[in-house]
Amino acid sequence: MQDIVRICWTAISLEMPRVWRNCSRCGATTPFICSEKFRVNAHGKRFDAWLIYRCAGCDQTWNHPILERVPVTEVDPSELRALSENCGRLVERYASDMARLQRYSDRIAEPDTVVLEARLLGRCDGEPKTLVVSIAVPRPCRVRLDRLLASGLGLSRGAVQRLRDAAVLIVSPPGRAALRQPVRDGQTVTVDLRSVESATSLLSAALRGTS
Repeated sequence: MQDIVRICWTAISLEMPRVWRNCSRCGATTPFICSEKFRVNAHGKRFDAWLIYRCAGCDQTWNHPILERVPVTEVDPSELRALSENCGRLVERYASDMARLQRYSDRIAEPDTVVLEARLLGRCDGEPKTLVVSIAVPRPCRVRLDRLLASGLGLSRGAVQRLRDAAVLIVSPPGRAALRQPVRDGQTVTVDLRSVESATSLLSAALRGTS
């Protein structure tokens, strides 16, 4: 008999990472916000593309280089079309590419607010004994794991810590400071429901909104 409830939480950031740069108009280092629009330019057989950012203070633009002087024949036609049409998925891909962004700024502000989307992966045939939560983080964020778990399980952060200390809640991959670190894509949290006094309400909170 299956006594394990398996769900997936997808932590969706409400905004793109912000890039701190010197703004010539403001005369200071300010956060630049992704406009979710590309700028493209073709020079004969060469192609350039940028992702446009705007200063949060004055709306001054910064063009984040995506393609520079690349032969048109070397660019996939589907990507050319996506750039021209401001494809949302392509915007998210480049706006969330931390390694690329860090070439142009030593300060990237990742979002600290997310929305949780829950999806049931495996139903329980009998009395549930274990809850297994797989966490997906498609876009970088700075939300601490304990904060995410407290919200998703309907607990206080102190209660989450106590469950972790008692080995009732186990984080994988393991790490002494895992609860205090930003949530990461691919993490798994296992809860022994038999050792939780409020197991019914905890499970109800974890499953809230599952599809």
